[in-house]
Amino acid sequence: MNKSKLRQIIREELKIVLSEVYQDKFKVNGRLITNIKERPQKEILSDIRAIAGVTIVSTDEIQDYSEQRRGRFLSILNLKIDGFPYMKSGFSRDTIVNIADKIRKVPNVVSFKYNPEDIQPI
Repeated sequence: MNKSKLRQIIREELKIVLSEVYQDKFKVNGRLITNIKERPQKEILSDIRAIAGVTIVSTDEIQDYSEQRRGRFLSILNLKIDGFPYMKSGFSRDTIVNIADKIRKVPNVVSFKYNPEDIQPI
Protein backbone atom coordinates (compact mmCIF):
# COMPACT_ATOMS: atom_id res chain seq x y z
CA MET A 1 0.00 0.00 0.00
CA ASN A 2 1.43 3.35 -0.99
CA LYS A 3 1.59 6.44 1.23
CA SER A 4 -1.14 8.39 -0.56
CA LYS A 5 -3.60 5.52 -0.24
CA LEU A 6 -2.77 5.17 3.45
CA ARG A 7 -3.23 8.92 4.01
CA GLN A 8 -6.59 8.81 2.28
CA ILE A 9 -7.77 5.95 4.49
CA ILE A 10 -6.58 7.75 7.63
CA ARG A 11 -8.37 10.98 6.57
CA GLU A 12 -11.61 9.11 5.94
CA GLU A 13 -11.41 7.36 9.31
CA LEU A 14 -10.67 10.65 11.08
CA LYS A 15 -13.67 12.29 9.42
CA ILE A 16 -15.89 9.46 10.62
CA VAL A 17 -14.55 9.62 14.18
CA LEU A 18 -14.74 13.41 14.37
CA SER A 19 -18.27 13.52 12.97
CA GLU A 20 -19.62 11.11 15.57
CA VAL A 21 -21.60 12.99 18.17
CA TYR A 22 -21.04 12.18 21.82
CA GLN A 23 -24.20 13.24 23.56
CA ASP A 24 -23.59 14.54 27.05
CA LYS A 25 -26.19 17.31 27.38
CA PHE A 26 -29.81 16.60 28.14
CA LYS A 27 -33.03 18.40 28.97
CA VAL A 28 -35.25 16.92 31.69
CA ASN A 29 -38.66 18.15 32.81
CA GLY A 30 -40.42 16.81 35.87
CA ARG A 31 -43.02 17.53 38.51
CA LEU A 32 -41.52 19.03 41.66
CA ILE A 33 -43.33 19.39 44.99
CA THR A 34 -41.57 21.37 47.71
CA ASN A 35 -42.39 22.35 51.28
CA ILE A 36 -42.20 26.15 51.21
CA LYS A 37 -43.41 26.61 54.80
CA GLU A 38 -40.05 25.50 56.15
CA ARG A 39 -37.81 26.91 53.43
CA PRO A 40 -38.22 29.36 50.53
CA GLN A 41 -38.47 27.96 47.01
CA LYS A 42 -35.44 30.01 45.90
CA GLU A 43 -33.19 28.24 48.42
CA ILE A 44 -34.44 24.81 47.36
CA LEU A 45 -33.79 25.62 43.69
CA SER A 46 -30.34 26.92 44.62
CA ASP A 47 -29.51 23.57 46.22
CA ILE A 48 -30.70 21.78 43.08
CA ARG A 49 -28.45 24.01 40.96
CA ALA A 50 -25.51 22.97 43.17
CA ILE A 51 -25.83 19.31 42.12
CA ALA A 52 -22.94 18.28 39.85
CA GLY A 53 -24.00 18.30 36.20
CA VAL A 54 -27.06 20.51 36.65
CA THR A 55 -26.39 23.67 34.67
CA ILE A 56 -29.77 25.39 34.34
CA VAL A 57 -32.80 25.17 36.59
CA SER A 58 -36.10 26.91 36.00
CA THR A 59 -39.67 26.27 37.08
CA ASP A 60 -43.11 26.76 35.60
CA GLU A 61 -45.83 27.24 38.18
CA ILE A 62 -48.80 24.97 37.61
CA GLN A 63 -51.07 26.94 39.95
CA ASP A 64 -51.04 30.44 41.35
CA TYR A 65 -49.22 30.81 44.63
CA SER A 66 -52.51 31.50 46.44
CA GLU A 67 -53.96 28.20 45.17
CA GLN A 68 -51.12 26.04 46.50
CA ARG A 69 -52.20 23.92 49.44
CA ARG A 70 -50.70 23.49 52.91
CA GLY A 71 -47.36 25.02 52.05
CA ARG A 72 -46.65 22.47 49.36
CA PHE A 73 -45.59 24.18 46.19
CA LEU A 74 -46.24 22.32 42.93
CA SER A 75 -44.27 23.24 39.81
CA ILE A 76 -42.68 21.86 36.67
CA LEU A 77 -38.91 21.69 37.09
CA ASN A 78 -36.92 22.26 33.89
CA LEU A 79 -33.33 21.04 34.02
CA LYS A 80 -30.41 21.11 31.65
CA ILE A 81 -27.81 18.52 32.52
CA ASP A 82 -24.21 18.52 31.34
CA GLY A 83 -22.29 15.27 31.58
CA PHE A 84 -18.86 16.88 31.89
CA PRO A 85 -18.46 16.30 35.67
CA TYR A 86 -19.11 12.59 35.03
CA MET A 87 -16.66 12.07 32.16
CA LYS A 88 -14.23 9.91 34.18
CA SER A 89 -16.91 7.63 35.59
CA GLY A 90 -18.96 7.64 32.39
CA PHE A 91 -22.12 9.59 31.62
CA SER A 92 -25.32 7.90 30.57
CA ARG A 93 -29.05 8.07 31.17
CA ASP A 94 -28.39 6.15 34.40
CA THR A 95 -26.47 9.20 35.58
CA ILE A 96 -29.65 11.24 35.10
CA VAL A 97 -31.44 8.76 37.39
CA ASN A 98 -28.75 9.42 40.02
CA ILE A 99 -29.16 13.18 39.61
CA ALA A 100 -32.93 12.79 40.08
CA ASP A 101 -32.28 10.84 43.29
CA LYS A 102 -30.04 13.67 44.52
CA ILE A 103 -32.83 16.16 43.79
CA ARG A 104 -35.21 14.08 45.91
CA LYS A 105 -32.70 14.25 48.80
CA VAL A 106 -32.55 18.07 48.79
CA PRO A 107 -34.05 19.36 52.06
CA ASN A 108 -37.75 20.24 51.71
CA VAL A 109 -38.19 18.51 48.35
CA VAL A 110 -41.30 16.44 48.93
CA SER A 111 -41.36 14.77 45.52
CA PHE A 112 -39.70 14.86 42.11
CA LYS A 113 -41.08 12.73 39.29
CA TYR A 114 -40.19 12.64 35.61
CA ASN A 115 -40.75 10.34 32.68
CA PRO A 116 -37.44 8.79 31.53
CA GLU A 117 -38.83 8.61 27.99
CA ASP A 118 -39.13 12.41 27.92
CA ILE A 119 -35.38 12.99 28.41
CA GLN A 120 -34.22 14.96 25.38
CA PRO A 121 -30.68 15.39 24.09
CA ILE A 122 -29.66 18.98 23.50
